[in-house]
Amino acid sequence: MNITERPGVSLEGLQSTVEDAANGLKVFSILKTSIEMGIFDILNKNTTCRQLSEKLGIEPVLTYYLLEILVKLELVEKEGKNYRNTHASETYLNSESGYKRINCILSMEEPLNLWNNLNHTLKGKIAKKDENFFQFIIQVMAEDALCGELQDTVELVDGYDEFKNAETLLDLAGGHGMYSIAFAQLNPELQCYVFDLPDVLEETKKFIDKYDSSVQTIPGNFYTDDFGGPYDVVFSSYNPGGKNPKIAEKVYNSLNHGGLFVTKQYFPEAGSDSLEDLLDNMEWNFTNFEKSNKAKERFTFKDDLTFEKYLLFLEDLGFSIVSVHRIDHFNTSFGNKAQDKMIIAKKVS
Repeated sequence: MNITERPGVSLEGLQSTVEDAANGLKVFSILKTSIEMGIFDILNKNTTCRQLSEKLGIEPVLTYYLLEILVKLELVEKEGKNYRNTHASETYLNSESGYKRINCILSMEEPLNLWNNLNHTLKGKIAKKDENFFQFIIQVMAEDALCGELQDTVELVDGYDEFKNAETLLDLAGGHGMYSIAFAQLNPELQCYVFDLPDVLEETKKFIDKYDSSVQTIPGNFYTDDFGGPYDVVFSSYNPGGKNPKIAEKVYNSLNHGGLFVTKQYFPEAGSDSLEDLLDNMEWNFTNFEKSNKAKERFTFKDDLTFEKYLLFLEDLGFSIVSVHRIDHFNTSFGNKAQDKMIIAKKVS
């Protein structure tokens, strides 16, 4: 090797990729640690660097740089010597806010740990118990929903006379139950039921109590148990059986004639092979569940139908497809690439 000769390809592209990745990790660490230390709770009022340093026992010089980084990220604003939350961080990062996204952000640490130990992760899947996983993830999904998607969803559903005239609604695998709580607020004459695993419903009841709601719970496993009914509306949002034909048939059997089936699911779009897609699909395969029968592509499960085949199957069952809406919200679990769709179907035969 003649070391006086230059390499045949520029280093710039590779170095840029490495630096962007490293800086992303640093920024996430700043954000995660700031949340864990309660910095955004403290900065709900004017606070100096010295005051924050003394309150949290952080080295003054490190406190200064942490605050200045948060200013650069537009999460903190500075006036003179005082630092304070921006409107965005006060809304989404203060633990007292009804729209906080703290669990959404902290939930990213576990998969990042799997990436940081990729050599180990690549050699075998890590099994999780479904109940334990969903007890936590519903907290994350509740925060996600409250930041716009829930409001848009219930507003769309509220536009249908079938919903306005409904007396009963089943929220299938409803998790946090926030959609049922919102539907009940829109239609006080509507009795809503959340159907989910017993351990998950323990978390659901906390949300019901928090909002002093009349929503009731039904314990069960949607793969093995009947749903009861008949109901005037069945609502389903991002559950593992949402594209499964057997689950759709059970929904049909649990609906009154003329009833609505409203389902929001992730439907992968053909030809999507961006770097983000590949990373997400790889991460999806890092872990396994004991009961959910995961497939190879993210948010897909055994026996799932494609979007087109799912619509045809609903029609063959006796549904009429009323409308389809694309979901464009930022979503920790499902991304913001409009691959999520909400189908509204009516039982007509």
